[in-house]
Amino acid sequence: MVARRPRLLPLLMVAAVVVEMAWTVFLGWRLPRHYIANHWRLAWVGLDIAEIVMLLATAWAAWCRRATLTLFAAITGTLLVVDAWFDVTTARHGDLLQSVLLAVVVEIPAAGVMFALSSLAIREVRAARAALADAAAKEP
Repeated sequence: MVARRPRLLPLLMVAAVVVEMAWTVFLGWRLPRHYIANHWRLAWVGLDIAEIVMLLATAWAAWCRRATLTLFAAITGTLLVVDAWFDVTTARHGDLLQSVLLAVVVEIPAAGVMFALSSLAIREVRAARAALADAAAKEP
């Protein structure tokens, strides 16, 4: 049973990709060009609150030197990219320049910092694990 899991997960992921691709094509064909959302403010404020929570979690993990920093920083970076994407793609004609500038000057670079931080934390965790394994191997 354990030997089957590594092969099953990639197959399930590929199946999910196929379903998502079909759904995306369907949405691209069927969604209206103009749509008024009833919970527009909730969507945007909710995204910003998620960013705040994840920035705080990332700061906490960095301060306490927790391995969860890898996860929190990656999630924060992803949220920042999503925020930039929706800022630009939902901007009104007159607000497009401001949205692009915010994305290019703030959100995308901040996301890059978060992804770099996550990568650095992963390397540090690996180095710490290797050091522990070496120390354990040297013990009698």
